Amino acid sequence: MIEKANSKTVLIAMTGGVESTVAAYLLKKQGYKCIGIGLQLFADGEETGPFADVAVLDLNRIKNICNYLDIPFYAVNASDIFTDKVLDPLIGRILSGQTFEPLVFLNNVLLDVLLEKSQKFQTTLVATAHYAKVLKNQKTGSFELMVANDLEFDQSYSLAKLEQKHLENLILPLSEIRKKEVEKIGELIKVEFLPRIKSKYAHIMFDPRMSKLVEARSSKDLRRRGNIYDYKTDASIGEHNGIHHFYVGQTNIVIDKKNEHQIDPLKQIISIVPYKGNIFIDYPNKLKYKEALVVGFNSAANLDMSVPISCYVKMSPKGEKIPCKLYYKNNNTALVEFDEPRSGLLVAGQFLVFYNRQSDKGKVIGSALVEIGGNFDEYSYNTLPDKKEDDEDEDSHKKPNHLDKLGF
Repeated sequence: MIEKANSKTVLIAMTGGVESTVAAYLLKKQGYKCIGIGLQLFADGEETGPFADVAVLDLNRIKNICNYLDIPFYAVNASDIFTDKVLDPLIGRILSGQTFEPLVFLNNVLLDVLLEKSQKFQTTLVATAHYAKVLKNQKTGSFELMVANDLEFDQSYSLAKLEQKHLENLILPLSEIRKKEVEKIGELIKVEFLPRIKSKYAHIMFDPRMSKLVEARSSKDLRRRGNIYDYKTDASIGEHNGIHHFYVGQTNIVIDKKNEHQIDPLKQIISIVPYKGNIFIDYPNKLKYKEALVVGFNSAANLDMSVPISCYVKMSPKGEKIPCKLYYKNNNTALVEFDEPRSGLLVAGQFLVFYNRQSDKGKVIGSALVEIGGNFDEYSYNTLPDKKEDDEDEDSHKKPNHLDKLGF
C-alpha cells in the first residue's frame, strides 16, 4: 500500500491530540495526500457533560495543526447524527436505569461521517489514530479487526461495532507502534497539541457531569424521583432527587444530607426501577451471574455461528478477557455462558466484545449488548440474590442448567 500511496487520498479524523497529529504526519511520510476532518458534535453553548473531555471544541486550533502539516482541513457539523446515534440512546438508557457505551457508538458516527465525506474527494480511504489493526483475510477477502501491538493501550474494544464497509476502507497508522513511540514522534512536531483531560472516573457513565447532560436533554417528568430501598428487607432508606443521578453498581451513595438514615458504604445499587423511581441496594458479594442474553450481535465476517464458540469476552475497554462459550440463536441474539460464575452484576446495555484469543495477536469475532444477565433456570432469569437464602451457602443451591428450555 505504501508503494502506491502517492496516487491516493485519505481523509483522517483530527482531534488536535498527539495521536491524530502523528497519524497524519506518518501518512504524509508514506506519500498519501491527507485531508484533515474535524467533527463538531455540539452546537455552541450546548451542555456537553463529560463529553467536554472527548469532543473537539476548538476547531481553529486543529486547523493550525493541519496548516503546520501542510494538509487541508475541513470542519464537519456532525451534531445531528451524533444526537441521533449517541446522545438520544444514551439519555434513554440512563432514564431506563440501564447503561451505555457512548464512545463505541461515537466511533461508528466518526467512520460514517468520514466515509460520507470521502465521496466528495473521490476517495474511499479514511484513517483514525486508534491503537488497533485491520487486516485482510487472504482466503475470504474480508477484513478483520485485530488487537494492537501495544496491549496496554489497545482500542479494539472501542472499534468492535464497526462493519465491513468501515474496515475495508480504514487505515490505522498507529497499529504497529507503541504509545511511547508515538509520543517521541510527537516531540518532533512543533505544534501545540490540544490537551486531553484524563478522567478520574473509571468510566464515562460514572461521571457526575452526566446528570447535567440528562437534565439538559430530557423533560423533568422522565427524571423520576423516588425512594432508595434495602433489597433484603424492602425497608425505605430515604428519598432521592432523580434516578439520573445514580447507576447500577454505584457505591458511596449520597442522598439528602438532612436524612437521618445513613447508607452503608459497603452496599451498592443493584437495581433501578425507572417507572416507579425506586432504587434498590445490597451487598455486592451476594451478586453472581453465570450467563447473559445479548442482543444486536455484530459478527465478524465469515464467522460460523451454527455451532457453539469457545472464546473470550471483554466487558469494558480496560477489562480482562474472560473465558466463555457463545451460543448464537437468531435475530442477532445469543447466549453467553461463562466458564466460571462471576461476582457482581451485568447491567442491561453493557457492551461486550468477543475475541478468539486471550493473549496478544487476537482478533475481534463479534460484539453485542447485554439484554439481561444472571443465573438462568427453567422458570426465570434469576438476576438478583434470593431474599430467602439470606446467609446460606450459595454453592449448595446451584441450579441445573436448562439452556434448552430457553431455546438455546
